[in-house]
Amino acid sequence: MKFHSLGKLGNKLLNSIIFSAILIIIVVILLTFSIRFALDANIKGQRILDTIDVSANQLFRSIIDQETGQRGYSLTNHEEFLEPYYLGQTEFSKSSANLLSNTKSFEKLQNKALEIIQLGEHWQSTYAEMFVEQGRNGENLNINLLDDAKHASDDFRTNFFEFSKSIDEERTIVRNTMKYRINMTLIILVATIIVIMLVNLLINFRILKELIKPIIKLSSCVQSYTEHDFTKEVPIYNKQDELADLIRNVGVMRTELSSNIHSLEAKVNFDGLTGLYNRRFFNDVFTNVWEESLETTEPLSFILLDIDYFKDYNDTYGHLKGDECLKRISKKLKEFNKEPNSYVARLGGEEFVVLLRNQNKQQTLQVVEEIRAAILALRIPHQTSLTNEYVTVSIGVSTITPTENLKPSDMYIMADQALYESKNNGRNQVTNYGKKKEYLTL
Repeated sequence: MKFHSLGKLGNKLLNSIIFSAILIIIVVILLTFSIRFALDANIKGQRILDTIDVSANQLFRSIIDQETGQRGYSLTNHEEFLEPYYLGQTEFSKSSANLLSNTKSFEKLQNKALEIIQLGEHWQSTYAEMFVEQGRNGENLNINLLDDAKHASDDFRTNFFEFSKSIDEERTIVRNTMKYRINMTLIILVATIIVIMLVNLLINFRILKELIKPIIKLSSCVQSYTEHDFTKEVPIYNKQDELADLIRNVGVMRTELSSNIHSLEAKVNFDGLTGLYNRRFFNDVFTNVWEESLETTEPLSFILLDIDYFKDYNDTYGHLKGDECLKRISKKLKEFNKEPNSYVARLGGEEFVVLLRNQNKQQTLQVVEEIRAAILALRIPHQTSLTNEYVTVSIGVSTITPTENLKPSDMYIMADQALYESKNNGRNQVTNYGKKKEYLTL
């Protein structure tokens, strides 16, 4: 795997994992050596104790050999019994030195070893040597001294057996020390691994936390952008990594997409010639306003405008002048576009529409008359008009409060019928659609 392909964020997480893994490996190696050391210490200690046990047994046998030789010589005066006696003395000295040397690592055993050696030396110097000397001189042994010698020998034996038990106790201590060290090592190993993993988890959590929050915000922003809501700013992220690049790119995309969407909406929702809303967009607005008015029971007014004799105007002045006429009238109509209370749109050709909200009939007719007078006041010459020397408009109005029994198209039909009456009655006038299809012509 190529690490550079993971990027800065991936490498940050990977480095954290690798560092933790290396720490765990180092800890495992060190604690393995610690376990090995504990095992070696146990083996070494047990071997020393084995040596101590051998030396102690040799010391014990040396006393037994001396005692056997001394008794045999005392009873028979045969010199051959002195051979094990003297060999026992030599072995005692050698075993004593070995025992003291080997018990240096065990203070308790060394103290008891000294006690055993002293008891053995006491028996040797006080009784054994004297009994041998008395035997050489042909003297009879004193019974009291024999009893004392037996007690001294028994003391030696008793201390020897206690010493042997102490060796077994030390074996147990050495073994338990090894177990304790191994158990502590394993506990330290497990605890260290848990700590390293928790620290690694905490580090990675902080890294992810730094990433997740801006990612969630960025996701919310992108969702809003897909719904053409560009009011949300991209999240602030101060790190220099791939997420920063992504956020920066989304910010650029937001700017460009917002501009493109607005441009597209302008093309889709607005009439290219006049700049007013087009018929498609107006129909959507009208439907929404109708639904709102059903809930609020507010009145709506639908106003249809038609330029009088516009075909004749085009024939007389040409289509370029006709387009200029439409632009001038549209510019004036924009003054009456006051969202969300009123909307102005071009339905097509020379026909326009105005939608008023929450205006009664009298208020509506006042606005409509202002529109008619404002267009006439433009004083656009129209020499072929049969109504006026300037361009005029005919207007049809319907004002109702929406109900469940009516449809939006009903308002259009009413206003269209009123517009038809305005044209029939001489044009350049406003006609309001009455409840019983009675028309009011202004």
